[in-house]
Amino acid sequence: MKYPANGSIVSAALIIGASSFLSRIIGLLRDRTFTTLFGAGDTFDAFIAAFRIPDLIFNLVVIGALSAAFIPMFTEKMVASKDGKNDAYRFALSVLNLMVLGIGFLSVLYMFVAPWIVSFITPGFEGEKLRLTIELSRIMALQPILLSVSFIFSGILNSYKRFVAYALAPILYNLGIIVGAIFFVPQIGVIGLAWGVVFGALLHVLVQFPSVVTVGFRWKFILISSIEDWKKLWRMMLPRVFGLAAQQTNLLIVTVLGSGLLSGSITAFHLANNAQYIPIGIFGIAFAQAAFPTLSEQVARKQSLAFRHTLTKSFRYIMFFVVPISALFYLLRAQIIRVLFGDGAFSWDDTAITYDTFGFLVMSIFAQATIPLLTRAFYAQQNTKTPVIVSLISIILNTMLAFPLSQRLGIQGLAIAFSFSAIVQLAILLGVLHVHLDGFDDKVVLKSMFKIVLATLVAALVAQGLKTPIAYVVDMQRFWGIATQLIGVFVGGMIAYVLVCMLCKSEELEIIKKYIPRKLKFTAGSDTPRFSGFME
Repeated sequence: MKYPANGSIVSAALIIGASSFLSRIIGLLRDRTFTTLFGAGDTFDAFIAAFRIPDLIFNLVVIGALSAAFIPMFTEKMVASKDGKNDAYRFALSVLNLMVLGIGFLSVLYMFVAPWIVSFITPGFEGEKLRLTIELSRIMALQPILLSVSFIFSGILNSYKRFVAYALAPILYNLGIIVGAIFFVPQIGVIGLAWGVVFGALLHVLVQFPSVVTVGFRWKFILISSIEDWKKLWRMMLPRVFGLAAQQTNLLIVTVLGSGLLSGSITAFHLANNAQYIPIGIFGIAFAQAAFPTLSEQVARKQSLAFRHTLTKSFRYIMFFVVPISALFYLLRAQIIRVLFGDGAFSWDDTAITYDTFGFLVMSIFAQATIPLLTRAFYAQQNTKTPVIVSLISIILNTMLAFPLSQRLGIQGLAIAFSFSAIVQLAILLGVLHVHLDGFDDKVVLKSMFKIVLATLVAALVAQGLKTPIAYVVDMQRFWGIATQLIGVFVGGMIAYVLVCMLCKSEELEIIKKYIPRKLKFTAGSDTPRFSGFME
């Protein structure tokens, strides 16, 4: 049986993944700019801690509505009737307008109560470090207002399977933050970092606006499109909000416990987490985001067999990429951190604590990368309760482990707790989905995973064997020597991985090869990439 959605998913995932790669590179450049200027110390700690509550507001309200409810409901309305487009846009406008009003109120309220909240979540901060964190956090409270608009635009474009402008948004967001560090800080001081965040959020909105207008969006002041729609939205959204609140607890735990550890501990976790998130964002999030509209449409059309096939295919694609990268990241953890951040005020001690933390986080990349896809499989079926319950179990486990491990191992203990809870969360989600869908394409998945693991083991052995000879011919005391070893070992390991996959006749490799060389063709007046075979 042919399932036409898979070509679309691979194509869209490659677009999102490529732009995500660029965005991650710019994000790492952003972090390197910060470490060069400030090191892993009080200023960077304050900046990261200042993000926590504005980011919490944004995640609870915006991400909760968008990921769990908006796209499935918007898509359902689009395919429901001939007047579906008009109904869908009235629904989108009501969500947008109420969200901006609601988040605007919460953000302004937070500006007034920030001194008490920041003191509560950073009990180890005091004096100038605490004052700076409060000031930065107040300014960054403007960010959720702008991003609430932008992410509704993203939801509309995703529903239309238009990913280009959506994919550019985080790139410009990071560029805005870099502008703040390089240009705003010399003019107005450290608070320029916060204004850089606001500037980046504004760019996030502006880059998507032309595309959303192209697909027919026109702003109108509509607050309630339908009482029934809002009842359904809240039923779907509230469990997701609680789940995200639990998820945000992970970062709050790091902030609360990290504030009482050595100076720079919060920064070390932040840098390690951003570095290990590269393959998660490029492959895990990309395939989950690309598959979500298709999964939602298949549910709306009651295509259960196609739904299961799309889900398991996407799962295999993600594993194909992230499993070998995880192994190579672990073997090269010291080189990666030193090359990415080892400059200026970032000392060798900063490097050591960061790469140790990075190593423990890398162990769960495969779980972190596939969880977004599995949770979206539930959301596409308009089932938000199950992933929320599983998320809460994971957070409880993380919290129980974090306190004792951080006392014994410092910030690395928080990384161990984080990784272990993510692996448990993946295991539970897989088990529940397997029962709910009456099985996956089990034989195909197991056969695929065997080939991926076998090829990864060979890649790891080749990579480990390359480290010493390369180190003999380069100066490992210099940046370019470490970078040469990193690139040479990583490329050698990946070549070995691909060769073994070719010998094993990996289906994932064959399918992906068909889409990589294809040229993008753009339809006049549209930002939607058209591929040969796109949605055939």
